[in-house]
Amino acid sequence: MSEFSFTACTARDRAEIADFQDSLWRGGRDANLAYMDWKYATNPHLDDRYVTLAREGGELVGMVGVFGACWEVAGQRFMLPCLTDTVVAPRYQGSPLFRMLTDEVVARLRADGVPWLLDFGDQGAGPAMLMNGWRPIGPWAQAVVKREKPLVAEWPWHELPATRGARSGLTLRPPAAVEAEAMAGLVARLPGGEGPRPVRDAAYFRWRAANPLARYFHLVAGDGPIEGYLIGHRSGVDTDDGETPTTIVDCEATSDEVFADLVETALTWLPGAEVLMWVRDLPAVRVAALRALGAELDEPTGLFTRDMYLPSLMVRATGAEMPPALSDLDRPDGWNLSGVSGRAWR
Repeated sequence: MSEFSFTACTARDRAEIADFQDSLWRGGRDANLAYMDWKYATNPHLDDRYVTLAREGGELVGMVGVFGACWEVAGQRFMLPCLTDTVVAPRYQGSPLFRMLTDEVVARLRADGVPWLLDFGDQGAGPAMLMNGWRPIGPWAQAVVKREKPLVAEWPWHELPATRGARSGLTLRPPAAVEAEAMAGLVARLPGGEGPRPVRDAAYFRWRAANPLARYFHLVAGDGPIEGYLIGHRSGVDTDDGETPTTIVDCEATSDEVFADLVETALTWLPGAEVLMWVRDLPAVRVAALRALGAELDEPTGLFTRDMYLPSLMVRATGAEMPPALSDLDRPDGWNLSGVSGRAWR
């Protein structure tokens, strides 16, 4: 086994990381640097202190990123770090290096009293993670709309015309800039449900919309206090006719009619060949609305090789002292994941 050294990320590592991560980020050095600064340096909940690098001699051969997400649990707010940007050199893929990197991160979190680590990433490493102390929350179904040919945007999203919802009668419009305060105000007005849920405040909405390697498509319903919003996401390094899907990462509405109007309008305008949306925490009537608008449900089958492509969450306790409010995070039915998608942070 090779000898690896594990270190934190420093300013002098930035350019090397930008090049090393290009197989994942695909933005080129300058855009990758901007993405790294956005995801870690400007994250409103956590800096880059837990980003961990693996070196063999002086060569960078592995990295795991950790960024912050804020969650509300039992009326309290907690920063729960999320694993991301896991890359190892091709010659070490399938080796213990990924496990060693994540063990190093867990040890650092434990030393700082952080009790949980989350991972919304692709689950190809799922079996190995389960053997190393991770617990699955999922997988779960998603709604899928497939088009015969990709929809290619002909003009900027914010220049699309306002329209009126057929069911709600409300004006639906793509704002010129993210209306963070209005969206956060709507989230605060709506029932929160039970279980851990992501905190979606104005700071979070502004931060997410600033992702330099993503395109976000915001749609709001109503004037004054808005009655609903929808946020679509697409990779910023892929063309509209490329292979990556477009994802509706968040949609909140004061009524089922507003929800259906928002989704129908989004499906009319969102670019790409395929549009996805998580349905894990949607009421049955809203899932039915998605079906009526042409979506099919891609549901878990119980076969790992099939279900590994569905959305999921893995959680790992670090061994740090556990606040009572966080003691049940390894129960799949305890989460409220409406308003979050793994792609929401990419």
